[in-house]
Amino acid sequence: MSQVAPLDHALVVADLERQVAHWLAASRTFRDAEEFASLAAWKSVERETGAPLRKQLHQAVEELIALGEATTALIAKARNDRALVDQAKAAVQRFRRRYVQVDTTLDFLGDAVNSRTSPLLCAALTTLDRLAVASMAPVLQRANKPVPRVLVYQDKGTGASILRAGVRLWAPGTIMPVAAVKIVRHNLYRPTSLFHETGHQVAHLTGWVPSMRASINDALADDRQLQAMWTPWASEIAADVYAFLLTGYASVAALYDVVGDSETILRWPIGDPHPIGWLRTALGCAFSTLCFGPSGPWVQLLRAMQAHHPASAADDSVQPLLARSLAAMPKIAAACLAAPVPALQNRPMTDVLDPQRVSPKALAQLEASAAAALWTSPHWRTTEGIRIVALAGLREAEQPTTASLWIDRARTWLTTELKAA
Repeated sequence: MSQVAPLDHALVVADLERQVAHWLAASRTFRDAEEFASLAAWKSVERETGAPLRKQLHQAVEELIALGEATTALIAKARNDRALVDQAKAAVQRFRRRYVQVDTTLDFLGDAVNSRTSPLLCAALTTLDRLAVASMAPVLQRANKPVPRVLVYQDKGTGASILRAGVRLWAPGTIMPVAAVKIVRHNLYRPTSLFHETGHQVAHLTGWVPSMRASINDALADDRQLQAMWTPWASEIAADVYAFLLTGYASVAALYDVVGDSETILRWPIGDPHPIGWLRTALGCAFSTLCFGPSGPWVQLLRAMQAHHPASAADDSVQPLLARSLAAMPKIAAACLAAPVPALQNRPMTDVLDPQRVSPKALAQLEASAAAALWTSPHWRTTEGIRIVALAGLREAEQPTTASLWIDRARTWLTTELKAA
């Protein structure tokens, strides 16, 4: 119990009243969704995504306000009962902390929605929302799992990320009702990383990561050091496999552009769930060789990486692991592609996502059959959107002198809906 003089008691209570009044008034402004994202941005988000988001946010805000009002009532009682002062102090601190948690939640989601800063960007992100859902639907429907809605947002940096649907947010009791996928500016029109991130969502819902880990472990049974190196990377490898199955070699070239920094590509940070960039790229090239054959741009990419970033430049302790990993790469790649998926009755992911659909030959056939309409037709965007991403990424990687052309074409089809409107 607080032992305070009557005058001090009155001052303490008055200060608590002042504090809670400020935080409660600030909390009530959260009832207006435009406090953290523009009305135009909210309207740009499809109803199936925006409605559950706003419902969750409304619930978090109303619970915050209710806590503030209960704190106010407790302070009023403490004015006449000094025995309640300590409870009132604790309640104010609890309310302040909850405010910060809700503010963090609203700020994150508001920034994500508000990233649709122009009609062109809004159109591109809306198309990516739909592609993200389409990328998960075949697998999750086969597994009898609900397909989450997706909010794609553009942000700074070089790599993508995901806040999965179903995870707990910063505010207590709030659950992310949709998946939020960050895509960065340089890959906005070559969005293979989008499918790496939806691969994380699918892997979580289907129980794929533990079996991926076991498959890699079995493939490296004769080398305990490599086992210890590779198995902690199973989650990121599963996501890389998913992106590869959907977009083929385009995902490998795009990945190398992200991890190919000379200062980090050979580095092995302890605890990092991502494979060493050098090995991650080599694994993608091995996927391509295994699925598409021993000749192709992936062969040149692997050679170029080894020329620019020789394994001899790595730390002395890592060099032998790189060499042994490279020698084992064909069996590591085969193990990853064959890893059983529990929710698919332990069949591999390739049973649903056939990599031959995104082979260079298959993509050339798509390009020839659709001709110029591929980049403007709503029909092709709806039925073959993911393979169009794969084709544009493949052509950009194969023909660097015309990279701008392929990015422009991708930009055109991603925003066709806007132009039609």
